[in-house]
Amino acid sequence: MPRLLLLALCAGWPLAAEPVTFASLLREMIDRDAAARYPEPAYLCRQFSSYDRAAKSPEENWFANGDRGQYLREERHGDRTEWVMVDADGPGAIVRIWSANPSGNLFFYLDGAAEPTWTVDFQKLTNGEGPVASPLSAVRSRGWNCYLPIPYARHCKITSDKNDFYYQVNYRTYEPGAEVVSFAPGQLEAEAGVIEQVQAALADEDIRLAGDPIKVNALDLGPHAGSVVTYRGGPGMLSALQIQLSAEDLPAALRGVVLQISFDGQETVWVPVGDFFGSGIGANAYKTWWNKVTEDGTMTCLWPMPFRESFRILLNNTTDHRVGARVTTAVQPWTWDDRSMYFHATWRQEWPIDSREKRDWNYVELTGEGVYMGDSLAVMNPTQAWWGEGDEKVYIDGETFPSHF
Repeated sequence: MPRLLLLALCAGWPLAAEPVTFASLLREMIDRDAAARYPEPAYLCRQFSSYDRAAKSPEENWFANGDRGQYLREERHGDRTEWVMVDADGPGAIVRIWSANPSGNLFFYLDGAAEPTWTVDFQKLTNGEGPVASPLSAVRSRGWNCYLPIPYARHCKITSDKNDFYYQVNYRTYEPGAEVVSFAPGQLEAEAGVIEQVQAALADEDIRLAGDPIKVNALDLGPHAGSVVTYRGGPGMLSALQIQLSAEDLPAALRGVVLQISFDGQETVWVPVGDFFGSGIGANAYKTWWNKVTEDGTMTCLWPMPFRESFRILLNNTTDHRVGARVTTAVQPWTWDDRSMYFHATWRQEWPIDSREKRDWNYVELTGEGVYMGDSLAVMNPTQAWWGEGDEKVYIDGETFPSHF
């Protein structure tokens, strides 16, 4: 079974012979091409969080909502009480820290150290006023975020001297034998140039359609008709895809025109155009490292999509009205090897949903060897009084209890 890359992203990976370091984890954030190769060394991504511990199983308090102030245990360090948030064996790396209301200090104990390797103010770590600024650390949508990677060779324990906040900590565990160089606070200064380079790249507002060739296709999609863009001449990589639709009812066209992409004869993408680019219902301007939607409805993605020989893009108009489409593709060279992955994206919708009947709503179930990169959720919400809350649960490789909760 071919390896697959499923929609969205965390980043890339270091080369096979190189150890995982603070600097290599930073650089992989801006290495787009690496996202299309299976990680080496391989890893699993899991999460510690303040989910309500009363949620034991689908049969026991599964939708308990006391997701604040929940920890692994309490410890005494001298005259100080610390609450343990993370206790993970290595080799691994912390890759994301989030809170809705951070307070106090965080203590990082790496590789079994009796004293903290690093002590940092939780608010400043996650609001851009501490070790790193935005975009690696910032408050977004009333959530406090830090994406500064913290690698560790053998073990990582994170504690806090406060005990009444929400938190999520995402971490990688690399395959046994992987060489990881543990973080030291002095690396913040030593690798200041790398940090600056990553910050500048992530903050860059310009999404460039780099490639050769760059091809523009103007398509006229009749009602219930499709049009195809093809490319042969691989191996190569579809490095950028840009689509702009024109229609009397643009929101209906963005949901009603379906994007279908095949690589080497295998269809791996079937998603309405607006949802593929993360725009949800209608054209909603926004920008991420991978996607961009502008006010005029131009939608761009820079997901790396390699192929051995060819790709085929079909725009299928399922509406009763004519739709115009401007499709721009950019292709770059690619060396296909045993770590190369095909890009996959899928879509699911349900309407109406009874929100009073609590249940798990399954995004996707995947089999085979690959990397799940992320997802996008759009909700048509009948009330402004609802946050859109709900526990996300991710089960990896047959887990009976979700390692993301």
